[in-house]
Amino acid sequence: MLTMRSGYAFTTDALLDFVARLGPGNTGIRVTIDMADPDTMLSEESVNIIRDCLVEKTGGTLEYTALRAKRILAIAGSDSSGGAGLEADQKVIAAHGCYAMTATTALTAQNTLGVQDVHHTPPQFLRKQIDAVCEDIGVDVVKTGMLASAESIEVVADAFRRYNIMTNVVDPVMVSTSGSQLLAPAAISTLINRLLPLTTLLTPNLPEAKLLLETAGVEAKNPETVTDIVTMAHKIHCLGPRWVLLKGGHLPLTREKVVSKLESDREIVLNVLVGEGGISPIESKFLKSNNTHGTGCSLASAIACNLALGMSMVQAVRKANQYIEAGIQTSVSLGRGSGPINHFHSTYTLPFTPGGFIKYLLDRNDIQTPWKQYTEHDFVQRMGDGTLPLENFKYYMIQDYLFLVQFARATALAAYKSSSLNDIGRSVQQVVTLQKELQLHINFCKEYGLEEADIIGQEEDQATTAYTRYVLDIGQSQDWLALQVALLPCLIGYGMIARRLYEDPKTVRNGSRYWEWILQYVGQEYLDAMSRGSDVIEEHAGKQSVSRVEELAQIFIHATNMERGFWDMGLQNRGVFFDPVSTASTHIMSYGGGYGGGRDGGGRGGGFSNGYEHSNSGSGAYNNYDYSSQHTSYGGGYGGGGGGYSGGGGGGYGGGGYGGGGFGGRDGGDRMSALGQGLKTQTWDLDTMPKFEKSFYKEDPAVAARTPAEVDEFRKQQQMTVKGTNIPKPVTTFDEAGFPSYVMSEVKAQGFDKPTAIQSQGWPMALSGRDVVGVAETGSGKTLTYCLPAIVHINAQPLLAPGDGPIVLILAPTRELAVQIQQEISKFGKSSRIRNTCVYGGVPKGPQIRDLARGVEVCIATPGRLIDMLEAGKTNLRRITYLVLDEADRMLDMGFEPQIRKIIGQIRPDRQTCMWSATWPKEVRQLAADYQNDWIQVNIGSMDLSANHRIQQIVEVVSEFEKRDRMAKHLEQIMDDKANKVLIFTGTKRVADEITRFLRQDGWPALSIHGDKQQNERDWVLNEFKTGKSPIMVATDVASRGIDVRNITHVLNYDYPNNSEDYVHRIGRTGRAGASGTAITLFTTENSKQARDLVQILTESKQQIDPRLHEMARYGGGGGGGGRWGGGRGRGGGRGGGGGRGGWSGGNSDPIRNSRW
Repeated sequence: MLTMRSGYAFTTDALLDFVARLGPGNTGIRVTIDMADPDTMLSEESVNIIRDCLVEKTGGTLEYTALRAKRILAIAGSDSSGGAGLEADQKVIAAHGCYAMTATTALTAQNTLGVQDVHHTPPQFLRKQIDAVCEDIGVDVVKTGMLASAESIEVVADAFRRYNIMTNVVDPVMVSTSGSQLLAPAAISTLINRLLPLTTLLTPNLPEAKLLLETAGVEAKNPETVTDIVTMAHKIHCLGPRWVLLKGGHLPLTREKVVSKLESDREIVLNVLVGEGGISPIESKFLKSNNTHGTGCSLASAIACNLALGMSMVQAVRKANQYIEAGIQTSVSLGRGSGPINHFHSTYTLPFTPGGFIKYLLDRNDIQTPWKQYTEHDFVQRMGDGTLPLENFKYYMIQDYLFLVQFARATALAAYKSSSLNDIGRSVQQVVTLQKELQLHINFCKEYGLEEADIIGQEEDQATTAYTRYVLDIGQSQDWLALQVALLPCLIGYGMIARRLYEDPKTVRNGSRYWEWILQYVGQEYLDAMSRGSDVIEEHAGKQSVSRVEELAQIFIHATNMERGFWDMGLQNRGVFFDPVSTASTHIMSYGGGYGGGRDGGGRGGGFSNGYEHSNSGSGAYNNYDYSSQHTSYGGGYGGGGGGYSGGGGGGYGGGGYGGGGFGGRDGGDRMSALGQGLKTQTWDLDTMPKFEKSFYKEDPAVAARTPAEVDEFRKQQQMTVKGTNIPKPVTTFDEAGFPSYVMSEVKAQGFDKPTAIQSQGWPMALSGRDVVGVAETGSGKTLTYCLPAIVHINAQPLLAPGDGPIVLILAPTRELAVQIQQEISKFGKSSRIRNTCVYGGVPKGPQIRDLARGVEVCIATPGRLIDMLEAGKTNLRRITYLVLDEADRMLDMGFEPQIRKIIGQIRPDRQTCMWSATWPKEVRQLAADYQNDWIQVNIGSMDLSANHRIQQIVEVVSEFEKRDRMAKHLEQIMDDKANKVLIFTGTKRVADEITRFLRQDGWPALSIHGDKQQNERDWVLNEFKTGKSPIMVATDVASRGIDVRNITHVLNYDYPNNSEDYVHRIGRTGRAGASGTAITLFTTENSKQARDLVQILTESKQQIDPRLHEMARYGGGGGGGGRWGGGRGRGGGRGGGGGRGGWSGGNSDPIRNSRW
């Protein structure tokens, strides 16, 4: 016997694997799959593939039968009012997805007020009804209700025997709600003697149970306690049914579970299930409702359906009980008596028929107008009649090429997000079609004098960026179908446009520049692509909920508006311009942008990327549309990467560069030091310059009342050291800081409890308008310490005029930190409509230039890209009155000191300057002394180099070849808890990629980040790590500072850094915001020069120390590589230039083999 491999479902891949493993001994094998699960049901194409493989391999056969609906036969009387009887049975069965059949025992004339007449069906005719059903369709479960007479009961019992009905639910309808007996005593005896021995489940209420026992000659009394109810259920069980459900609705209980005497005491309804599994009491809340007509027969039908669907008896009864309870709760009164329950509370009807989703979308009133504006746009019409200017068409073709590249990425993403081999194949085929379409664009453009390099070198228009990033954002943040719907307007719209133009007699054919374009989109290959894409959407749309269908419709509308905006762009632009220094990068990403209407209203533009909202007013809005920023981080496909800072000597910091391509090269050249040479030297005359306000701090009375002793005690508790003159007292609450309401509302909305230590002292200092130095560990809240005063500062300044630069400048060492700062500024500045932009390298400049041109109050920047902007005249720093240097020590460590000094030289000297750092080395002290006036300082924690005391530090002395094995063993222990996140640091980018590849091949979901990776990949990796989708991230020191990832539980130093300050920063990624963490370090003899510094750090934080590390510290060097500039980390050379690779780089693209997580 050959079995399928463990964990396989009956999927195409599993069955093909099964067939592949068949051998000579399996010749002529017959494979039968019956009642295939709908979740894994195979398409006809897949079944045929498997069948052909089976024939070819063994000469065997495959019989494949899809799951059929469960068949429920209801034998009962009718209810002309629809609330009970067979009418209720059929509604319940339909609501459970089963197939209902009926055999009518009696016709009743009744309504919500009662039964007016009954017409009995002759027993012989009842038999014929049952036979007709059983002999043709078959039955899975029978449910009986009112059986009317002894003769009818005999017919039913005989049918149970003849057709071997193994599962049935008998609802003994014998007593009406008013107490009238509906079944003659002789018929009750027949029920007991003939039917109950064949019954699977009997569902009497209390009056019916009492009548059954009395007829059977068993003592029965009116129950008064739970014990009485259970005893009665046991006695009924002894009459023959396998299970009894005694319904207690006629006898509600109090909270103490005794029979209620007063209506106000009714709290609980107790049903008791007795059978093969013992006793199962089932409680539900007593519902005071007049709408209870048909509850008994509906409950029995629901149980029958649940049993047919494979549930156990206890589970079937509980689920049915919940179904009835919800039916009563959601019922709507009908009639003047006891109304029916709501049978369809958990079902819904889709607004389209199977295969009609796309037609439904196009027929919607809210879609027809934008769809017509898109498919009958003036750009399209002018293509048809030949009047479209060639320059407009050329611009459109270039942008369409850039768009289709991103479209292909999105289609490939759809293949990745699907688990269906067929859907993956369809997506792959669409990518192939797009590849041919892209080649058509190249050929077209060549006819118009545009070479491929010209096209690729062009910058995306903001309409292209907005559209493609919206689609990619949908792909990243939502499911597979949402991405397909976001792509749908493009997929089917072009085909419809081309077909209409092709069939329009007014369309110019002969001599038209655009006729070939039309032919492309009416060609069979594109029609096949449309059909494949439409078919896959239709296949999945029918499985969605009504609310999800509405969400998908809104995505379709948004994408359609984006398509319309694409045509708008084509008409508005008249010409293609080539930048002689443009790069090959095409992934445009603009963080920031503004808010729709400036601080005082009136529409002051917006952001640029990802979002397309109609705007009827506002200066500077592109084509009356606002491409509003959503901080989306899904960049484009090629360019960027490479780089290095160059400069003579070995080493080099590769990656990113400036402007997407990197500078320098293998032979050196000092691009970093050359930055800023084009900046003009500024002369400042403070007497003639506009005055500005920078002191906003008003001491709260509660703060003023504190004595110096109390202040000293507070600072001591917070490990706070201050330096300078006239330092304001620290605050202990948000209210004491004195922020305006527009700031406080945002702070309180975030749910913060109280200020952190750095905020307690830093806010009064920053609000005072004086120059400030703040030193605190990572994760201590420094970002908010300068962001909130910056917002107050901005709101006190005059509004920006055209041509003005920003008011606040925040310099950061890395792109990731810059983006993180921007998120905080956006969050807390939105109530006062403060606009911002993020200016950093590794991405094209265009969107950042447009942000700056429209005017932003805050600019967050890395030094190199900002200098590029200043030298190109794209912005100026004349309005800067609040300057922040964040992670100042890191910027100096990365070699940015010359650039920082050049930037500060462009800013008025009476500005407020705030420096924030995690350490206080001499280089930072010198910078403060040079550029700050009468500055005041706050340090949180030790003034000496020290680590966070909440972090457990484990240092293992190992040899180089032992490191991988030790890392693997640590990971096995750490990842036993799937809530853990691990950040692994390496010394080089090459090792980071190697470790990532090693871990993924070993089954761990690891991803890496370093400077050689393009920005969109770095953003994606960070997001995967933050969300826990990839709980292991391998990084170089690019991640050691300023990247805010919460809940990192472990840091593992695979390579020890070149200096101990970097060690402190690395391990500071865990144990943030008051949490504890663990740092594991693999220390080799090559690191022995760092041993003494490391021992000091471990000793200060009271950690256990490996004796071998003590030996190294005693006999080794004294931190030779630990100086800020020492230790051989050269800043020159680099590998230089070189564009990025398509797709993810390094080990991030390697498959995870035999996943262990």
